[in-house]
Amino acid sequence: MGRLGIVAGGGDLPLIGLQNAIQMGEDPVLLGIRESDFDFTADQHRTIPVYLAKIGGILKICKKEGIDRIFLAGKVKKELIFKGLKFDLKAISILAKSINKNDHPIFQAVAEEFYKEGIVFESQKKYLSSLFLSAGRYTKKSLSKDTALDIEFGMEYAKKMADLDIGQTVVVLDQTVVAVEAVEGTDETIRRGGKLTQKKKEAVVCKSSKSTQDDRFDLPTVGIHTLKVMMEAGCRTLAIREEDTIVVRPTETIEFADKNKLSLVCYGSQGKKTFTTYKKINS
Repeated sequence: MGRLGIVAGGGDLPLIGLQNAIQMGEDPVLLGIRESDFDFTADQHRTIPVYLAKIGGILKICKKEGIDRIFLAGKVKKELIFKGLKFDLKAISILAKSINKNDHPIFQAVAEEFYKEGIVFESQKKYLSSLFLSAGRYTKKSLSKDTALDIEFGMEYAKKMADLDIGQTVVVLDQTVVAVEAVEGTDETIRRGGKLTQKKKEAVVCKSSKSTQDDRFDLPTVGIHTLKVMMEAGCRTLAIREEDTIVVRPTETIEFADKNKLSLVCYGSQGKKTFTTYKKINS
């Protein structure tokens, strides 16, 4: 077996994945994306800088380092594709094969190209297994009847938007979708939704994976940063989907939510009864 390559964007996930991979007996290499907010000082002896738009260059590094498996971790802003990136010939070839420039078709085309070179993409769940929550309400604050209705309504629409490969997040109030995520990302969606609902009842942020989510790519991710943006926007409840949303440092995230009287719920397949009952993270 060869080495694991972690294609690393911004945030904590690359280093969490790195630590977990080492504990699992791997000898991973961090392929830090220059166009992202990746912290290149975090583990310099394991880090090789790469350019997102230079797929051919990444493949050459993989061969040189004996990498036969790839794991994606960390944030890369979607709008980069419109920022005049200089793609190499391999990247241009892959984009030409993609049916459109939405996330999943591009990821799928990249994965197929790497597979031809003997490199497979691993599930994000494999190295981040401790960051997923089962169904339940993880914060102490009780949910009002209206909030529970908004969660059920919003999670259904968030899934529909994800299925269309538009975005993973909607902001809901009074069973009305007031903001939908697209290329701008989750933070700006929350801010826009909060601006539209200020001085009214508190809006609900719902984030969902697809009905047929490929867990190698772009699993929904939330954390303390998400909650801080919600507080700025006046949104007080965050709903995610059970076992399919990455919660960065879940214990700290839940503690932050409780401290600031926010609600964090994990929506299950059985609907309302899965998220209204309080559940401790270690239960």
